[in-house]
Amino acid sequence: MSVYLEKTEDVSGIKDVLLKLAGISEFEAYRFRDDFGEEHKCYDVFKIVYPGGALVLKQPDGEKCCEAEKAVYGMCPEGLPLPKVYGFEDGYMLSEYIEGEDLKNPTDEGITAAAESLAAIMNAFPIGKEYDRTICDKEIAYREKRSACLQNEPLLRQAYQLFLERLKEMPLTLGNGDFVPINCIYTGERVYIIDWEYGGFMPYALDIARFIAHSGEEESDIYRLTAAQRKLFINTIYDRLDTKPARNVFERDIRLALLDEYVMVLGFWLRDPEKQRDGEFQKYYKRAEALAMELTGQE
Repeated sequence: MSVYLEKTEDVSGIKDVLLKLAGISEFEAYRFRDDFGEEHKCYDVFKIVYPGGALVLKQPDGEKCCEAEKAVYGMCPEGLPLPKVYGFEDGYMLSEYIEGEDLKNPTDEGITAAAESLAAIMNAFPIGKEYDRTICDKEIAYREKRSACLQNEPLLRQAYQLFLERLKEMPLTLGNGDFVPINCIYTGERVYIIDWEYGGFMPYALDIARFIAHSGEEESDIYRLTAAQRKLFINTIYDRLDTKPARNVFERDIRLALLDEYVMVLGFWLRDPEKQRDGEFQKYYKRAEALAMELTGQE
């Protein structure tokens, strides 16, 4: 099931913000919600329907996230596949409403459009150029701490060390930081990338890996993606890039970043020996183990 809307009756908390940002006093608000199996999410994001059309009002998760959104939208040139932003006020952001569907269960056309949009952003901020490394260095430090959960996993630890070493040298671009299928809105022609709370300059392979790491063809995969679609996604990005590394480097960087995504999930169990290792753990462990063997030449 895709992200859906639920009407919000109490709009007292956002009425003043809308009046300040857009002069809107008469409107209806619909909160974005999502279901992941038995987990039900409620976002601080609203579709605002008013006599002049529709907008999106979002409350980023804290001041740092709000500043990240401001920074990203402030540096992006017009024409990139991001919604237009009309202003920030009292911790809220008002932006364009994009009519479309997310990519939880995508068509090949949607996958191609997502790859083209990501490549367009990477072309606007070419990999290989020098960028501010503040966010990147924080990401590296965070992942070095993450590696502690692998102390009793020699194979995964060895492979993850390869990732950490490469991460320090991997070229940067503007990354979303949470590039998952629900943050892609497909209009039927183009994919718009939303939710830039964790955006900034970061190693280029991280967004690519995040998109495909938690997708698959198993019943338990929260996002659907066939093996052919995964290949289509990666190939389209590479083909559309103006500046790019050698193909073998590109593919290895993605595999290294995929391992990071798997370790991120496995950490919930590896840091807590008492936590029952269920089917979700087994799925990610199997994927991480196979990838680690490949990366270390032990397959």
